[in-house]
Amino acid sequence: MNQHHQTVLLTGASQGIGYAVLERLLAEGYKVVATDRCIHALEAALAGVQQKYTTQLDYYAIDLLDNQLAQQVAQLCSEYQFDHFVSCAGVLSSGSVHAMSVEEIQQMFHINTFGTLTMMQQVAKGMKQRQSGNMVIIGSNAANTPRLNIGAYAASKSALHMLVKCCALELAEFGIRCNIVSPGSTRTDMQTQLWHDNYGEQQVIEGNLAQYRLGIPLRKMAEPVDIANSVLFLMSDAARQITMHDLRVDGGATLDH
Repeated sequence: MNQHHQTVLLTGASQGIGYAVLERLLAEGYKVVATDRCIHALEAALAGVQQKYTTQLDYYAIDLLDNQLAQQVAQLCSEYQFDHFVSCAGVLSSGSVHAMSVEEIQQMFHINTFGTLTMMQQVAKGMKQRQSGNMVIIGSNAANTPRLNIGAYAASKSALHMLVKCCALELAEFGIRCNIVSPGSTRTDMQTQLWHDNYGEQQVIEGNLAQYRLGIPLRKMAEPVDIANSVLFLMSDAARQITMHDLRVDGGATLDH
């Protein structure tokens, strides 16, 4: 199918990886329904691209913590026929698993895991009827490798990975592909919020054996567009025989474990 006739539902579109994905999708001719939790942030972030891609871009406020999330997504699915769902929304709170409040951990799971799953469930309904569709979910290379201070985040992504793979298995008979893109350290606000005076980009690249963290063999951090390019590949016909796959984009930081 020509991408000029394909429609994508995109979450987390106002910044970081989500915004990089949005730019690539629009440049490739996709129609994009962009979402994020704050309509004002979306309006500000999308002002430039909206002028350039007026007929290709619509946007809505969707909060993954909203109790009405399923109904909101169902409404969007009644207004648009989504050929693709790309999930980039997520949050990271750092801290020791044994010391963080259960409420804080639950909130990460509600956003990173259950919110994304809710959207997948709603989008899948239309895709099953049409016997085609594609989902690409942004996970994390931390989902498979224990890490200090981001264990709760890693656990939320690990659960998400398995849900995506199981959905892919269940939906394969309907011609629907579901894949994961797992970034490593990427130059986004989520990454730099972890930096401080004695820890920054060079320390990320070098690694820290005292904290059981490998560095990045390619000796550079990923840029958001690197992740976006991987998403576009998995959406394309070049990946038409790929499903249930976890594409690691981390410069070798987890030794592809």
